[in-house]
Amino acid sequence: MKRSISTNNFSFLVRATMFVLVVLSFASISYAKEQAFYKMPSTIDSSAQYLFFVHNYYVERHGPDGACKYYDILQAFADKGFIVISEVRSGEIVPSEYATKIVGQVQRLMDAGVPPENITIAGHSKGGVITLWVASRLENPMIGFVVMAGCEIKPLAQAYPDFTKLKGDFLSIYASSDSIAGSCKAAFSQAMQGILSKEVELESDKGHSLFFQPTGIWVEPVLTWFKQSNNKV
Repeated sequence: MKRSISTNNFSFLVRATMFVLVVLSFASISYAKEQAFYKMPSTIDSSAQYLFFVHNYYVERHGPDGACKYYDILQAFADKGFIVISEVRSGEIVPSEYATKIVGQVQRLMDAGVPPENITIAGHSKGGVITLWVASRLENPMIGFVVMAGCEIKPLAQAYPDFTKLKGDFLSIYASSDSIAGSCKAAFSQAMQGILSKEVELESDKGHSLFFQPTGIWVEPVLTWFKQSNNKV
């Protein structure tokens, strides 16, 4: 009798282990596909609209499957016809250093014949700081930049670039209730030349987490800006 119970238990453990492995396998494949889908494309279509999305510190710290719906945000823009390029950062990311990678990718697109007005870099929070760094490095007035609650972040005060080097077509957007980030007007005012800027303060009680999900309150103004700027959807 004891041997029979032991065998049954062993059989149950085997089945349970196999089930867990299958679930983990599917999850791994799904995650790999999501990562591959938003990588830098191997074939570049010079007529397409490209959007680099730079996520916030929350995703950097907690991953893409937490309260911030990272992949939902990417899909929302992909559904609008953009070729979205993005990756999950992890570790001790320094904005100025990470910006170098994006600058190289943008340059690769332009070298392949993509007009600069067909390229936009968008970032939330720490991703917005990285976006400002990219703008200061590229110094191209035709490239679009969307800074989502990325200015006046006190813990990152020493991480911002030289604002006098900013060039591009900018949209700053943030929530009125945000206690972490604020207006980009001071940053934009320091730019010497080659800059267009628009700022939208949204009436919302969501604060800094407003951009954790692709809701219409902020997605629609961003898309409207795209249509009105050089970056036609």
